[in-house]
Amino acid sequence: MKKFGKDYFYGGKESNYLDYDKLNPHKQFKDVISFIKNHKLKGRFLDIGCAFGLLLKEVSSIFDEIYGCDISQFAIKKARKKIPKANLKVIDLDSVDELPYPDKFFDCIAALDFLEHTKNFEDNFKKIVAKLKNNGYLIISVPIDSWPRKIFGFLDKDKTHTLILKENKIKEIANNNKLTLFSKKYFCPVVIFYRIPYIPAEIELVFKK
Repeated sequence: MKKFGKDYFYGGKESNYLDYDKLNPHKQFKDVISFIKNHKLKGRFLDIGCAFGLLLKEVSSIFDEIYGCDISQFAIKKARKKIPKANLKVIDLDSVDELPYPDKFFDCIAALDFLEHTKNFEDNFKKIVAKLKNNGYLIISVPIDSWPRKIFGFLDKDKTHTLILKENKIKEIANNNKLTLFSKKYFCPVVIFYRIPYIPAEIELVFKK
C-alpha cells in the first residue's frame, strides 16, 4: 500500500523511522534471536510484517525454511535482495480471510510491531494462530495502552498505529485462541536503535500453542 512506501521507512515523515537501513538487527531483535537459539527451534519460521527481511536474515541459518510477508511492496522488494532464499509475499492481512499458508504449518511465527497497524487485532491474531503448529511458538511485540503511552504517546508519529490494546485484553485474546503465555518483557523503544527495558510502553510476548 502507498502509505507503507518509501516515505514510511525513511525521514520520519509518516512513521518513527529515520532510516530503516540503519537499524541494527542484532540489537533490535536480540531477545527474539536469543529465545530461538536457547530453545533450539528449527523447522519453518514465518515473520509477519518482515519489512526489509532483517530478522529473516538473522535466523536464516537456524530454520530449515524461512517465510516472510508484509503489506509493503517497497519493503518486500528490498527484502528479496537482502535475503533471496526466503519465501516472501505481499499480503494485507486485513483484506484476506486467512494467510495463504497451510494450517499448522509453522514451528515459529513472529509478528513484531505489526498487529497495532491492523483494523481488527482479534481477527488477525486468530488468522496467525491457525498457521502455527501444535507446540509451536508465537512471538509478538506491540505497544500497549499503559501509563507511558498516556504521558509520552504524543511522541509516536506513526498514524497507522490504530489498535493500542491493554495488556489484559491481549492476554484474553491469546487465551481464547488456546495459547499459553510462555514469557513477557516490557520495553520502551527509543527511535529504532535502542530499547529501554522494564518500561511498559511496549510488550513482547511469547506464546506456546
